[in-house]
Amino acid sequence: MESVTKKIFVSYAWNNEEHKKWVLKLATNLRHHGVDAILDQWDVRLGDDLPFFMEQGLTESHLVICVCSDKYIAKADGGSGGAGYEKRILAAEILNDGDKRFIIPIIKDCNQARKVPLFLSGLKYVDFDNGEYFDCYQELLERIYDEDEKKKPPLGKNPFVSTAISDRITTKLNVEKIEFQNPGMAGKVSFDYKRNSGLYVIGEGNHEFVTHWSECGYNSIHCYRDYVYRLGYNPKYNHFPSSSEFINFDFSSRAKSINVGEVVLLENYSHKFAALKVTKVIRQKEDINHLLEFEYKIYKEFEDV
Repeated sequence: MESVTKKIFVSYAWNNEEHKKWVLKLATNLRHHGVDAILDQWDVRLGDDLPFFMEQGLTESHLVICVCSDKYIAKADGGSGGAGYEKRILAAEILNDGDKRFIIPIIKDCNQARKVPLFLSGLKYVDFDNGEYFDCYQELLERIYDEDEKKKPPLGKNPFVSTAISDRITTKLNVEKIEFQNPGMAGKVSFDYKRNSGLYVIGEGNHEFVTHWSECGYNSIHCYRDYVYRLGYNPKYNHFPSSSEFINFDFSSRAKSINVGEVVLLENYSHKFAALKVTKVIRQKEDINHLLEFEYKIYKEFEDV
């Protein structure tokens, strides 16, 4: 079944030429990714009725992006200019429907403590002033396409329903698995690599990686590609590479011995990449408390933005 094209109206204030160019770039990126972004810079012609354009755009769009700058907040709160006019239309829509969820505030060129106009108070926003553009853009795009709702894990079963001994064992193992996973897109991991078959899961969804490790030397660890598509290694790297540097890694081996301070690159079956830097390996004489510590970064940028 063919999906419905998302129509988005972009509301902003003309702070200056630099701000206008930034908004134009954002709207262009959205259109490049299938979002029908409506923007005055290309949708209003000489002689067009500006109030009609605003009313039609705001009422006929699926969502409205409000670019909250200092000037936008001042005009919206004061009811002046285009931002003030659009605010009155949006406020009327909110009163009629009792729902603000069709509005997405994003922060750009805002230097004050209050980041949104009063009529948008309480709404969660994306702060482009205090985050990487690609990270904020992906968060915005996931909200537009409702991909953010898919990140919530499905509801499982109560692990304590059955009292059978075999089920108790299964319950214990399932509960313990929580120790061996981190759904974050970046982080630091510390675990006993002799437990859970040497497996540790990072990320989630299309960005999930099942890492696989086994004992090696006192300052090294074996890393395997058994649960991912490819494993890349270059002994010269002790930092996370940029995506343009992936070509420098050798992806020909099933397993590699990784020394402390070195980086291994993984590609999963969704063709997403993660870089892992081994920071500590402790091997005990007894078969307990073997420690592996690594930092990781999962790459989620849109390379064609």
